[in-house]
Amino acid sequence: MKRTNGPGGSGPGLIPFLVISFVGAWLTMIPLWLDGLRRTSAAQGTPRLAALCMILMMLVPALTAFGLSARRRGPREAMRVLGLARATPWRHEVRSVAIALTIPLGLTAVGLTVATLAGWYTPAHLPGPAKITALVLSALVSVPLYFGEELGWQGYLLPRLLRHGRTRGLLIGGAIWGAWHVPMTALGGSYPGHAALLGIPVAVVTAMLLGTVIATVRLATGSVWAAVAAHLSLNEFALPLTRVVSAHLVDPLLAGPLSISTWPANALAVLGIWLTYRRRAGQHTPGDGAAPRGPVVIRSDASSEG
Repeated sequence: MKRTNGPGGSGPGLIPFLVISFVGAWLTMIPLWLDGLRRTSAAQGTPRLAALCMILMMLVPALTAFGLSARRRGPREAMRVLGLARATPWRHEVRSVAIALTIPLGLTAVGLTVATLAGWYTPAHLPGPAKITALVLSALVSVPLYFGEELGWQGYLLPRLLRHGRTRGLLIGGAIWGAWHVPMTALGGSYPGHAALLGIPVAVVTAMLLGTVIATVRLATGSVWAAVAAHLSLNEFALPLTRVVSAHLVDPLLAGPLSISTWPANALAVLGIWLTYRRRAGQHTPGDGAAPRGPVVIRSDASSEG
């Protein structure tokens, strides 16, 4: 079993993964571009064609990662190196997933406080049991889709970026994640009613910050399960709850988990991650024989893949 507690071997397999993932993302969005679909308002629903295209797009990174890994290592070994196999005891895994579910909600709550103070958001009421139940059921059904992304980003891409240093690798991974969403963001997917020249940069910065947090969850647990939980919580709970709690139509650019009002909270989280890694690096000087602290476990075939 290969374990990487710091910048690890990477490089081989990175370019094919990125090329296939990005080309696949654009290909799955072609029907929407041809149809002329564009979200112009936050009140606009998601047509069936758009939902189908987004589902296919979310599956691209996982299929690419599994295909590249299985081609080299075989299906069973691919599951292990991508982090699908349990890396820690079940009790720790369940606790990690539970904590991961709360992180996007906490960051969003801080962001909504900022948005409220700025006059961009007006909270009105709490969601009822029926709404919470509906969100939970939707989240359970959607779990495979978030594996579709995180198996690629956190299972395959992340170990290959750690060679650039932890914090730098996490930020690069977040930027790649944001850029991968461009085909959908350009159609008003995240920020309806706003020009693509505004929405795309905002989406990339947001993805860098949130992607760093999600990747840190992956590093802290050694598997993709908690990373999937964090991503699921972001899309299936934080986003809809922002709309449900509000008294008015919410502009996602100004309020919510993907808004600029969450940037301060997300940036503080990234700063905390960087300071933690720096402190741990200072406690482990080269040649002292001590192992880096922390439960970080990543199993990867990056160093041996040709």
